[in-house]
Amino acid sequence: MSVNAFIRVDGDDISDSLKAFKRKVEREGLIREMKKYTFYEKPTEARRRKLLKAKRKQQKLLNKLRRMQG
Repeated sequence: MSVNAFIRVDGDDISDSLKAFKRKVEREGLIREMKKYTFYEKPTEARRRKLLKAKRKQQKLLNKLRRMQG
C-alpha cells in the first residue's frame, strides 16, 4: 500500500499544517494499517475480531430497519 500525503506549510507556524497532516493520515487509514501489521495477531483473535465486527454491522442494519418500520 503506497500513499503519498503532502501538506504545504505556509509561514513559520506549522501547527495548523501538522493538524491537517494528522487528519489526512487518519482519513487515509494509514495509522490503522500500520498498527495492523506492526503487531502479530493470533488467527483466533483475528477471527473473533471479524466476527464481532460482522455482529455489530448486522445489529446496526437491524436497528435501521426497525426505525424505518415503526
